[in-house]
Amino acid sequence: MSKTHRVSRTSIRSVMEEDDSLSVGDNRAAMLIERVVIDDNVMTTIEDVFAGTSVVSDSEKVSRILAVRAEVSQNWSQARDSFLAIGRALLDLENVLSKAEYIKLRQGSERLFPFSDATATQLRRIAKAVSDGVIPLDACPGSYGTAYQITLLNEYQLQVAKERGLIRPDVTRREIANLRKETVIKQEISGRVDVNLLKDEYRKLLRQREKLESEMATVDSKIQEIRGLLGDLIE
Repeated sequence: MSKTHRVSRTSIRSVMEEDDSLSVGDNRAAMLIERVVIDDNVMTTIEDVFAGTSVVSDSEKVSRILAVRAEVSQNWSQARDSFLAIGRALLDLENVLSKAEYIKLRQGSERLFPFSDATATQLRRIAKAVSDGVIPLDACPGSYGTAYQITLLNEYQLQVAKERGLIRPDVTRREIANLRKETVIKQEISGRVDVNLLKDEYRKLLRQREKLESEMATVDSKIQEIRGLLGDLIE
């Protein structure tokens, strides 16, 4: 178990009193600093980051860094909760709309929401991954971009990520991206794989899917039109 060190509240208060940038009414900053507890790992990180400087020996600067770190961590967690809530809401909406209506929704994403369809797709995928247990809620990164990278991992890559301790809140997008690049050519089937051919096939399938979705929307629209004309005459 890692040791913790509590910063002297008296010394921290003196720092606050001497600092004009912290107003008397800034209770939030005071509360954050009042509760600062230093973990050995945090102090080690600060020492590594600021190696070669006098920061670690400056109690004022260390206290400020810890206070900001505490606030960032709190808001980062709230950011995670927010994008997961948005993803869940979008998934619920998908279940309410017909296929044709859902396609219309995706086409008009930027007019209805403050983000593109691509972003909406990422948020839905993350929410589903958390709901399915692929990404444990307490291990979901605070950045939706990083969380989305995890959802792109196949079963083998996900297992490797778990073994390396990469499924954690503070994992970076670069770490996940590097893992994907490193393992992309590893296949469970024998023989060599032509990556360029796979990419071409992937793009071809995407175009085919878009065409089919468009045709399906037209068919659904026509069905609705005929259903409206026939009314009760439909058996």
